[in-house]
Amino acid sequence: MVSGIRVDPENGKMSVGWQIKTPPINFDLGSTGKGPSSGWAFWTSYNSEMAHELMEVNASQADRDYAAFVNWRAAEKAVAEGKGEVVEGVPMLDPVKVPGILYYVPIGKSPHGIDTDPSGRWICASGKLQPTTTVFDFEKVMAAIEAKNFDGEFRGVPVLKYDAIVEGEVPVGIGPLHTQFDGKGYGYTSLYIDSAITKWKLPPWSAEEKADLNKLVIDKIPVHYAIGHLVIGGSDTKAPYGKWLVAMNKMSKGRHISVGPSQPESSQLIDITGEKMQMVYETFTEPEPHFAQILKADAIQPIEVYLKDEEKENPNAVWDMEKAVSTRTGENTVEAKLIAVRSRFVPDKIAAKVGDTVKIHITNVEQTSDMIHGFAISEHNLNVILDPGETRTVEVKLTKPGVFPFYCTNFCSALHQEMQGYLTVEPAADAAP
Repeated sequence: MVSGIRVDPENGKMSVGWQIKTPPINFDLGSTGKGPSSGWAFWTSYNSEMAHELMEVNASQADRDYAAFVNWRAAEKAVAEGKGEVVEGVPMLDPVKVPGILYYVPIGKSPHGIDTDPSGRWICASGKLQPTTTVFDFEKVMAAIEAKNFDGEFRGVPVLKYDAIVEGEVPVGIGPLHTQFDGKGYGYTSLYIDSAITKWKLPPWSAEEKADLNKLVIDKIPVHYAIGHLVIGGSDTKAPYGKWLVAMNKMSKGRHISVGPSQPESSQLIDITGEKMQMVYETFTEPEPHFAQILKADAIQPIEVYLKDEEKENPNAVWDMEKAVSTRTGENTVEAKLIAVRSRFVPDKIAAKVGDTVKIHITNVEQTSDMIHGFAISEHNLNVILDPGETRTVEVKLTKPGVFPFYCTNFCSALHQEMQGYLTVEPAADAAP
């Protein structure tokens, strides 16, 4: 199935707005339309064979797989009109019973994502078992829908005639996956098998270019190795602002000093300001990078501390050392309110007994940026980080007697190592009232 996720504009909370029932094929990445394709979303799928065993072989039998072109505004309208069946609280639309919300488009087999260019007119999809990236014209898509120019159906859903909507198949190289855009009329497609990125010209194309689509390929740069995803700043928007492309490669293959069987991956920074791409930097990331976004630095305006006045509303926050205490609140419950401040905990002793549950509220009372504290208790598998002004609560069930240090686990000052205290746990029979 494909899903429409609702995001509450007031608080950012996400929920499932609706779902469209699809056959048991495997969907991959998608993108949303813009401009002329606004109100639409596009997904690729593989395994149009609907295989359920030996997928490596059986999911690559057909010449083509399908992309799902979804009119999500029509889906939204259908839900509002009560045309969906509510399943576990979510409206479920059957595209056979609600025509016009879903169309299938044949594409090269085993595709890995579909991307909409900044104009919103050109939809680019690549099957990683073919050497081209296919460009669809959304204007032709709408005309084909209007004329019912279909090539049969798949599970009751119309399949748009490929030749009626395709603009061209650009010969980018072997193993094409994803395409990003620079806003200057060029696409950049990752090539998994070639371990490279191809820069190519987007439509509109001249008659000479249409006659020989090889002329659309502007540049090709090797990357190391087996690239999957790539990202350009603002590529998914109407106005990309990227001067840089980051290649997220799936294998590093000895690009670094070996430190054991677990290997990092290689990510590479490429300058795309000129006609030719230029590799400028390489770093190593966690395995299997799966997409990213690049944001302008001035678009990021985070808070740097949790302000004291805001945290006062938290009933567990404690800012006054006189109120930082550890007390028994029940037969088997101890509650402590701690202050963390350079370079001590207040109080620095918590007394309890075996069988108790200790609930600890720690407030980092720092109001200085980057003044982070940690809190860990030895032998109790507990470690939390507290940002400036933040209050966090932890609980621990005491099962053995002893004296267990608690201490700051984030370097905070020259006296960081002295920032510690003790949890004393008496045997249950010996505990004082």
